Amino acid sequence: MRSLLSAIKGKAFIALRFLRSHLKASIAVFVVLVLAWVSYAVTRPKQATYVTAAAVRGDLRQTVEAVGTVISEKDLSLQFPTIDVVSKVFVKEGDTVKAGQKLAALRSGSLAASVASASANRQSAQAQLDALLQGSRPEDIAIVEAQVANKVASLEAVKQTLRNAEDNLLIAEAQLRTIQNEASVSLSGQVAAAESTISQHLATAKTALIATQGVFNANDVQDAVVKGNPTGYDTMQQNITSTLSAIGSLQLTASAADYQTALKNYDAARQILFTSTDILNRAYDILSALPLTSYFTNESRETNKSTIATQKSSVQSALSAIDTASKSLRDGSAGYDTKISAQQAQITSLQGTRDRSNADIATYQTSLQIDQAQLALKRAPARQTDIDAASARVRQAQADLARAAAQFNDTILVAPVAGIVTKVNVKAGEMRPSAEASVTMLGDSPYRIEMFVSEVDIPKVKLSQTGSIKLDAFQNQDIPLIVSEIDSAATDKDGVSKYRVKLDLVSPQEGLKVGMTGDGEITTGMKKDVISVPLRSVLEKETGTKVVRILRADGKSFDERTVVTGMEGIGGNVEVTGVQEGEVVVVLIKQ
Repeated sequence: MRSLLSAIKGKAFIALRFLRSHLKASIAVFVVLVLAWVSYAVTRPKQATYVTAAAVRGDLRQTVEAVGTVISEKDLSLQFPTIDVVSKVFVKEGDTVKAGQKLAALRSGSLAASVASASANRQSAQAQLDALLQGSRPEDIAIVEAQVANKVASLEAVKQTLRNAEDNLLIAEAQLRTIQNEASVSLSGQVAAAESTISQHLATAKTALIATQGVFNANDVQDAVVKGNPTGYDTMQQNITSTLSAIGSLQLTASAADYQTALKNYDAARQILFTSTDILNRAYDILSALPLTSYFTNESRETNKSTIATQKSSVQSALSAIDTASKSLRDGSAGYDTKISAQQAQITSLQGTRDRSNADIATYQTSLQIDQAQLALKRAPARQTDIDAASARVRQAQADLARAAAQFNDTILVAPVAGIVTKVNVKAGEMRPSAEASVTMLGDSPYRIEMFVSEVDIPKVKLSQTGSIKLDAFQNQDIPLIVSEIDSAATDKDGVSKYRVKLDLVSPQEGLKVGMTGDGEITTGMKKDVISVPLRSVLEKETGTKVVRILRADGKSFDERTVVTGMEGIGGNVEVTGVQEGEVVVVLIKQ
């Protein structure tokens, strides 16, 4: 321990000696540190202070406040609020009437019809909303279920028809191949012989045409052709050339795999032989018409004519042989052609059945999907958006009815209080209103409360709403009231447009005097068990979105949260959705 103390004292002594030797530098460092601290203390940002409030749960009440004045309605001058012809007068001077009793009425035919129409529209809208909330009837669902079951059964039947058609089509195609094979086997000998027969007779035609060319290429015949220039000579030569080419082509392709091809080859060979015969006939005629010359003598002409006649006879014999062979093959295949045609017709029919079944399947599948979707729609509960839309239509219909009823009520003059009619200034058929009151009366209940409400608050005020007034003469007493009249036109009060509202006393009040005033209020709304925050804590963004600032747990920062506001209540609070009870909201930020 002593050694430790000695070490500390030694280090302290060294530090003191250092400070003494560097006194000026130490003082300068100290001063700089002090100035830096003062500068930081002066320039550092101040911590913001939050004015907060907690979100509370409870009942929220909305009121309209205005100064109320005690008025007397003992002497009442009653007038229609709208202009029209008087239709009926229900009272006469001296009649005792009750509050709400009809005194007179204006013409109201179209307005009555409007009320009836608006009432029917409201009932229709309400019925549609009720039907939407109740959902589809079990009977309607059962009908759609039956439709779905019927479509399923029909679809299965069509699928079975398709399967049958496809199976029968396979069988028919197999039978067609069997007939075709049978025909091939039965006619194979004639088919095989067709190639040699055709080649043999085409060779005859070829020999005849070449021989004809040889006749006309002889010098003596050429001398006669040059001198006689017979008509059709060039065409004949061209026909010989083209026919020889056709003979060569057919000889190369004369082989046949089946009897149909063999018959086609027979037909082609017959056409060639027929054309060759025609060429030979033309050659014979040209040769016969050639003029005799010193070279082309009559003996020469007769010899060449005999040559062409011989070749023509050979070609005709070949044509006859082709016809015989072709007929033999055609007769032998006729029965098979009939069977094949019948089988092909059956295949075509089955293909049609298959294609129709495929089309029917597509049709039934689409129809089934539609019915299934309708069934799902019938079973599904109503969407909230549809309910909201139907509810809006009901409210719109109610508003239309209220508007029509108000317009209709303006045509009826009623006694606002019980009393005695003192004068009737209207007659049926007159135009009203005029300058003078329509009916005057002496009321039994002389006192009411009159309030003038601003145009901002008047939309909230409705007939039969309750309220109260605290007269200056009765400071410790809240006198209950009920709204009984609301003027439809504004009244100028000290240069400001306001609307007069009259309120009846709920119970008689002793000691009231005309002209007494006090603070009155009308309860225009009530919400039970809602969350509310101070109205000043709700901020509106440029986009129209409303937010509140929720204080974080550290108490130094906050988060913005989007909310939906509702009714504004007394005390500056407003109903909000999106905030939990007890959460702290920032009302004001002080720097």
